[in-house]
Amino acid sequence: MKKLTKLLIVDDHPMVVRGYEITLEQIQQHYPLDVYSSNDCDDVLLKMNELKDDFFELVLLDINLPGTESKSINDGEDLGMYLRRKFPQTKIIIQTGLNDMQYITNIFNSIKPEGFLIKSDIDEDVLITAVGRVLNNKTYYSERVNNLLSPTNFEDIYIDSYNRKILYHLSLGSKMKDLPNHIPLSLPTIERRKKELKKLLGVPEGGNVELLKMARTKGFI
Repeated sequence: MKKLTKLLIVDDHPMVVRGYEITLEQIQQHYPLDVYSSNDCDDVLLKMNELKDDFFELVLLDINLPGTESKSINDGEDLGMYLRRKFPQTKIIIQTGLNDMQYITNIFNSIKPEGFLIKSDIDEDVLITAVGRVLNNKTYYSERVNNLLSPTNFEDIYIDSYNRKILYHLSLGSKMKDLPNHIPLSLPTIERRKKELKKLLGVPEGGNVELLKMARTKGFI
């Protein structure tokens, strides 16, 4: 009998999780799965701790998640980066409803997922194909992701964890002078990074309102 593959589905919509579970029942004969599910980042951390020395071979990760109560993880991207650091052998398939080029490029740089699906592209065939390919040590990117990352469209734009924390705390209403209390960087460094963020997001002369509006539009906060 084949060893069960531990698979974790992470999505804050229980109906989506249930739909994925039902779809993946169709491949149990070829890929015996031990399926877990979580609806938030805190529950994912709890499940990982419960496994102790074991790990999930594959995680289907919705990137648009609320952060942990402790604020140690701000969203699904932070969770994906945490998984990469703590469990480098775990394969990750990202799923998201956003299809902005800069946003998707950033996810590729920060998480380097084995699979990447735009939710509007997902049907039974796409999900089954993606899981099967990734479990066979291949990659799978849905059609819209491939189109966005084609050589004619690709933009090498990367917003790292510090820049995302700057955006996050500004979105909470924190003042620039107070950001060093939340981020281990000096105020001049934070100010320089904020200026670079404005250029990256196309609002070089804008203020916080314009910067945060564009960051929200592109899915960075």
